[in-house]
Amino acid sequence: MNHLAHFLLAPADDAGRAGTLLGDFVRGSDLSAWPAGVEFGIRLHRRIDAFTDTHPVLSEARGALPAPLRRYAGILMDVYFDHLLIAQWDEWHTQPLGDFADEVHGALARLAPTLPAPADRVASGMAAHKGLLACATDTGMTRILARIGGRLSRPLALEEALPSVMAAHAPLEAAFRRFFPALKAQAAAYRAGSTLSTRPSELSVSR
Repeated sequence: MNHLAHFLLAPADDAGRAGTLLGDFVRGSDLSAWPAGVEFGIRLHRRIDAFTDTHPVLSEARGALPAPLRRYAGILMDVYFDHLLIAQWDEWHTQPLGDFADEVHGALARLAPTLPAPADRVASGMAAHKGLLACATDTGMTRILARIGGRLSRPLALEEALPSVMAAHAPLEAAFRRFFPALKAQAAAYRAGSTLSTRPSELSVSR
C-alpha cells in the first residue's frame, strides 16, 4: 500500500508515524535499538506490505492490467489504491480527510529533523507538498509514478502506465473493496497482539 493507507492503519502518535515512514527505509530484523513505538510502526508497515503482496484478491486483480504492466502491478496498484482510498475516505475513517492529512503532515514536519537520511527529506517533502493527498488527481498520480519509475534500478517512465490503470478502474475498485476490510482487520489484529508496548518508549527517534 502507498503512504495514505499506511498512515491510516498506523498508531496516531509521532512514534508510530515515524516508524510507518521508516518502514520504507530501515532494513534488517533486529530493530531493538529503536524506541518501542517506532519499532512497532516499522514492523506494522512490513506486515501490511507482506499481507498486501501475498493476498489472493490482489493477485487476481493484477490480471486486469495489460500483460506488459503486470511486472509493475504492485507499484501501480499501491498508487491507485490510495486514489480509491481518497475517493472513499468517509467509508473507512470517521475523521475528515483534510483534518487527518493535516495532522500527519504536521507530525512529519516535526519529525523530519530527527529522522535519518533519506527519510528526513521524504518527510519534509510530504509535509511541505501535502503528499498524502497527491493521489487525489491524475496529475498527482502521474507525478508520483514518474518519481518512482526514476528510482528503479532500470529507470522507467512508469507514469505512462496510468491510462491503462485507469481503464481497469472497475475491477481494481472491486478488488479494493474486497481487500481493504481484510487489511484493516489484519492491522488491528497485529496491533492487538503486539508485545512492544511493554518496552519503555523514548522521545527521540533519530539514528
